[in-house]
Amino acid sequence: MPEQNFELEHQQALHTLKQNLPSDNDLDAMVNIFKAFGDMTRVKIILALAETPLSVGEIADTLDMSQSSISHQLSILKQLNLVSNARRGRNIHYRLSDQHIITIFNQTKEHIIEDENDY
Repeated sequence: MPEQNFELEHQQALHTLKQNLPSDNDLDAMVNIFKAFGDMTRVKIILALAETPLSVGEIADTLDMSQSSISHQLSILKQLNLVSNARRGRNIHYRLSDQHIITIFNQTKEHIIEDENDY
């Protein structure tokens, strides 16, 4: 009898899993965000913007990179809706689109620290 209950619960869990899987469009968006996180320059930009809104020049100075390189990376981040911008006087300042991005990074740091403590 317990084996039958397990099989029934397992089949129900599989059915629920199939119904709750994200759509291919949503999965594609998720993969693209993780691809963006796979570039060290973009990660540095995100971490800098987590502290304060910054202009392209300020980011370039902070990361010791060219403005054109930073602009290119910001364009990718903006297309993925990870950063947004607003004009402040003569400059355009970039900021993170929302706090979810930092949550992902904080969770990643916690995971790394946890793994380090396991050794």
